Amino acid sequence: MNQNTDDTTTTVTGAPAPLHGQEQLAILFADVSGSTKLYETLGDARARQLVSRCIQLMTESTEKYGGSLIKTIGDEVMCRFPSADQAAGAALDMQEQIAKASISEGGFNLAIHVGFHYGPVVVEENDVFGDAVNLASRMVNLSKRDQVLTTGQTMAALSQKWHKASRQTDRAAVRGKKEEIDVYELIWQEAEVTRMTGKAWALPKTGPQGRMRLRLGGQEIEVSETHPSATVGRAEQNEFVLRGDMISRLHARIDYRNRRFIFTDQSTNGSWVTDAAGKEHFVRHDNQVLSGSGAISFGRRPEPGQPDLLHFEVG
Repeated sequence: MNQNTDDTTTTVTGAPAPLHGQEQLAILFADVSGSTKLYETLGDARARQLVSRCIQLMTESTEKYGGSLIKTIGDEVMCRFPSADQAAGAALDMQEQIAKASISEGGFNLAIHVGFHYGPVVVEENDVFGDAVNLASRMVNLSKRDQVLTTGQTMAALSQKWHKASRQTDRAAVRGKKEEIDVYELIWQEAEVTRMTGKAWALPKTGPQGRMRLRLGGQEIEVSETHPSATVGRAEQNEFVLRGDMISRLHARIDYRNRRFIFTDQSTNGSWVTDAAGKEHFVRHDNQVLSGSGAISFGRRPEPGQPDLLHFEVG
């Protein structure tokens, strides 16, 4: 969750009547991405206006899908829903409404990241506590800009229609849990709803803690424990900005998770990963663990002397 100068917890006026006891609910967190830099650049007053617009849209999506806004925490909303399907619908609607609103200023195009989980919670007054809250919070913390993440347990509670627009992206450690949990992404962009099915998802073994150097032209970025992700795409908010009609706004990203460097393509046209031996791997709506060294071409097959290749080297 991003922090800003307005970090007090606010209980929403007109919240539902107090409830008590344990229930099965879907808990959802949605957070405005990159708001710390937004406040630093635009100032508190204007940044707060833009963030408030995002919160308004997220609240409307919550109500549209039968949910209740529990509270806002700075630039984050916490909501509850009677079912996993309602939470999934609201999560995707939030993303669509924020994208449609195109809230932008000073080079910033505001976006959100969302995480939710369905399970038992303890309801006290207008707040909720328990394992489901902790897992939902973990999902939003793992999610990136424009992402919606949930757990394998929640996927089991979702209707089959959601399974067609989902993919497993990782297994993650959660405090207080002996076993890692399965992490799934729900794809909300219309162009990315067609899923790749029928392939078992296997998690490679973890390696020693490391770092990856990324280079595109004269720009270099290091991905490591202290800087765990980098994004590539047409939008200005990406670490690596590429132009061209074959490049998606958020084309792909590289994440350092569980001591692995994971490349995830989220684009319409896909990406080509070429390893040091020259072997090409086409990745579209899928992910691949990167090791050694190589290069990535976005939106088209790599060509000799191509200037916009992203070179990577682990070590």
